[in-house]
Amino acid sequence: SSPYPGNSCFVFQLSWRVPVVSMSSSSTSPTMKMLTLRGGTQMRCSQYLAGFRGGALYPTVPREGELFQPSFKGTINDLDAEYPDAKLRRTLYNDVKVCPKCSKPCAFTLMKCNSCGTDIKDVMISKSDNVFSAFLFGVKTASKGFPYTVSLRKHTVDVMIFDDMLALTPIHLNGISAKYYIPDWRFLLSDPPAARRLLEGMEEELWNVTESQYLENEAFWNYIYPAHRLKPRDVRSKVIKSFNFPPSQFQMHIQWVVPPLFPFQHHMAEIRNHFHEDRAFPFDYVMEILKLNIPYPTCIKDDTPISEIVEFYDKQGVVYKDHWHAFYEKALADSIECSNWNPEEFEYLVHDGKAHSFSSEGGCLVPKSADPSVNTADIQKKDCQLMQNYGRPYGVDGRPTGTYVKHALMPHFGPGGMQEWPGVFAEPSLWDRANLCKLFCGR
Repeated sequence: SSPYPGNSCFVFQLSWRVPVVSMSSSSTSPTMKMLTLRGGTQMRCSQYLAGFRGGALYPTVPREGELFQPSFKGTINDLDAEYPDAKLRRTLYNDVKVCPKCSKPCAFTLMKCNSCGTDIKDVMISKSDNVFSAFLFGVKTASKGFPYTVSLRKHTVDVMIFDDMLALTPIHLNGISAKYYIPDWRFLLSDPPAARRLLEGMEEELWNVTESQYLENEAFWNYIYPAHRLKPRDVRSKVIKSFNFPPSQFQMHIQWVVPPLFPFQHHMAEIRNHFHEDRAFPFDYVMEILKLNIPYPTCIKDDTPISEIVEFYDKQGVVYKDHWHAFYEKALADSIECSNWNPEEFEYLVHDGKAHSFSSEGGCLVPKSADPSVNTADIQKKDCQLMQNYGRPYGVDGRPTGTYVKHALMPHFGPGGMQEWPGVFAEPSLWDRANLCKLFCGR
């Protein structure tokens, strides 16, 4: 049977060298910055609109293509039990902190859940299903019973592109390699030329999906974007592209976040609860490292400290802090520039964490009386369901839909299955080493 018993998450302790995610203040306070809304009305970036009620006019972009059936009619644990292989097992699970409130698997360095904001600094590291591997292998269900369908936008032999189920913007995609197992971006450093080719191909496919399925949709473009000052081609330079380390899913993925951020998510970014310094690694930063054509001098392992990698390439002239600050400030500025939300389609203005009625005075939104009965977290969740493109079209039950992939990988390494990326299996994983220590050391 599978060595990972019970549900999809279980706890273990390891001696990680984990950097604390920085939450230093922005160069400009959100209380001083202004965001221009549709019609020219302005709002402070320390506030956000909530209670979306423009659903009848809001254009969503449904997923295209056929629906396919699962290739493996079981769970990740079932697949692990049926195909017992150490390399395959490594692809099937993540090291995460599971939020006790919303159950989101979060990166193990985070102090707060980046979905609901719950404090998770004391939550133990545990194992969860690698959902992206489940997509690639065509696994039918999660251990908790829900289907592992994907809001698929494109799938080739090289890349899989799909909507992020925790969307920050109307166009929020993930791009993964459809054939290589690469746990995170650090492993690209073993072969910079091959990594550049891989990322350039993935970037081009992500932009093609963005342009052809979203920006060329006239109703979507005219509603979401301020068409009087932007053209679709202008959007490419504004895409917020990055990798997370550690990721919440251990299959390297490009976070492809096309502004504008949803109102609440822009607020979260302003207070540095998105695109975290020391966790978000800008796509352009990684590409600049790869262009040096200098492989990292030692074998990348699961526990190779990201701080040591950053320090090494800082000394080669590609300085992480410089890249991150430019990336973060540009992400905020581009979200503001692309913003076109209509305040008339929202019920509340959230100010100091409370939902207020509001009015426009002198061209600015002004909070009025607060409604203590409104749970802002519930409103945020409902707004996301109304405004996201993940899972479109929704089913008759009002819930997101998706599909399995047509050509799933076989559950092995080699022809028809997953391919090895240089250096990934040079060392045993942390989980393997923890189990070996427990077996031979009795602890």
